[in-house]
Amino acid sequence: MARVVAALTASALMASACGGGDDGSEPAAAPAADTVEPAAPAETADTAGPTTETADSGGATGEAPATADIEQGADGADAEQELLVAPVDTTTTTTPTSGGEADADAPAVLEPQYGGTLRVAASAEGDGLSPAANAISTPVYLMAHPVFDPLAYFDTEGNWIPVLAESWTKIGDGTVWQMKLREGVRFHDGTELDADDVVATFEAQLADPLISIAFRPGFDADEPIRKVDEYTVEFVGVRPSAHLPNAFTGQIGMVLPSEWLQRAAADPSLNQMPVGTGPFMVESRIQDEVTVLVRNPDYWAADLIDVYLDRIEVYPITDDAVAAQRLLAGELDLMVTFGTGAILTLRDGAEAGVTTIENQRADESMMIINTQSAVFSDIRARQALTFATDQDLYVELIGEGVAPAAETMFHPDLIWRNPDIEQETNLATRAGALVAGYCADFAENCSEGRIDMRLSVPGPSVESGRIVDLLAGSWGEFFNVDAAVKPLDEMIVDVALGNFDVAQAYAFGSVDPDNDVIFLECGSISFISLNFSRHCDPERDELIYEQRAIDDLDRRVEIWHRIQETIRDAYMFIFLTHNNWTIGARDNVHNICGQIGPTGDDLFCNSQGRIWLNQIWLS
Repeated sequence: MARVVAALTASALMASACGGGDDGSEPAAAPAADTVEPAAPAETADTAGPTTETADSGGATGEAPATADIEQGADGADAEQELLVAPVDTTTTTTPTSGGEADADAPAVLEPQYGGTLRVAASAEGDGLSPAANAISTPVYLMAHPVFDPLAYFDTEGNWIPVLAESWTKIGDGTVWQMKLREGVRFHDGTELDADDVVATFEAQLADPLISIAFRPGFDADEPIRKVDEYTVEFVGVRPSAHLPNAFTGQIGMVLPSEWLQRAAADPSLNQMPVGTGPFMVESRIQDEVTVLVRNPDYWAADLIDVYLDRIEVYPITDDAVAAQRLLAGELDLMVTFGTGAILTLRDGAEAGVTTIENQRADESMMIINTQSAVFSDIRARQALTFATDQDLYVELIGEGVAPAAETMFHPDLIWRNPDIEQETNLATRAGALVAGYCADFAENCSEGRIDMRLSVPGPSVESGRIVDLLAGSWGEFFNVDAAVKPLDEMIVDVALGNFDVAQAYAFGSVDPDNDVIFLECGSISFISLNFSRHCDPERDELIYEQRAIDDLDRRVEIWHRIQETIRDAYMFIFLTHNNWTIGARDNVHNICGQIGPTGDDLFCNSQGRIWLNQIWLS
């Protein structure tokens, strides 16, 4: 199943941590700078925000998982529940069995093995693999992470840690951040990584019409990046940010050689086989068939990180149910999915030697309503569609006990979720009067007393067909649904350009919610828009920028609770389920969630389906 939202420049979207819109402010001067590191975990929701400590390198100010006491348990009784800051996975693991007894011949602890080929299913293909020219979606990250080390990534508690960067330093109020690179890092072509490469990559991303809309508004228009010395650059924003390194944990944190970028500008076919710094190199790529990655014999971090595999083969298979069957048959070794049918198949594959690692706390399956379309610019149409949605049936037939119902953009286990939000679905009796009044005013948008609308769902797959049938039936009394199941690349264009009424998408769920504001801020609305609903709310923007500038966890939580209220009141999204991002793998695949960074820190595993294949090994 396609990941529409992720595919729209995926981690380049995380650049929203810099801010959006231009308030005309000048970059702050550069007073004494502190290099900051992750703070200790907050003890409860009532504690003060994390403190900032000074260190020589690495780390950042971040919020580790916090806990809070809440009064209402899942069964309605008083209960104490731990609330998390980061969407750490629920890690439901299905372990292969042998008649209920352990295999006496199996070693208690397996030693890592070098060599072998890992065969991976990706649920969608990308138009290329260059972080400066192509949209790096969740499935494309399966290919991108082995090829590119990002400037930063997340540890297992959701704090950013440096990877290619040696340190990040906040200057003054955070309008300017200074980043120092590690020395001695080499690209696959043998050239050394330096500040010129970072500047050239960032400027190429800013010049790209799609990638740039994810972060251009947040950076100074005249000088968004400046070289300080051979290994140091400064990023210049338009407003303070306490969380900027989070933005460089994905696509915009991946760096290309400046010389290669010049060649790719003249020959775009090079974007299919880019040059990175990672432990694997692109050996061959047949788009829509297979991408082959091979071990980098001169990996810069080989003394810090063990790389075991010789080869990774990634196969785009758009129907996750088909991929799951192929994994059970032994034709594949690993896949990532949140398709419920595929997850059930993988869970049932324990006897066939399949293990699952699951996370329900990340993003949401939802319907995005285009508030600027001719049909849904009137809030009555949006309200009627929300009321007419049979979410209970969707959860039962599409969620299938795997994906729980969602009321808002955060899972109930997360401290960010507003517990007072109740979504107004399953209220079809309230839709009729709204539709009647709307059609009286906008007869050109109605036929036979029903509102005419277009629905887009990514696919094709068996599940996408079921979703269309269920939603069309749910809305059919009040809406004439013109439904289309479209390939991911076509749907990306439609959604970005606003050429849709309602589209199914999978959104939010970032490790830090600040990375998701690009989907909400007014500055993201343009001819090509990443605020997919195209709904502008200046009050919401003020809240967004306030939380961006501070580390105070209590206040940030309070702000995000209010932001969820503004989203509810605008009727811009219909939340359906909390996606259950699941890694399925055969039992000979090891160390899936044991990846470490060059600092020795364990890396966050299964963030919205994003995993690192770099240190997996096969037995």
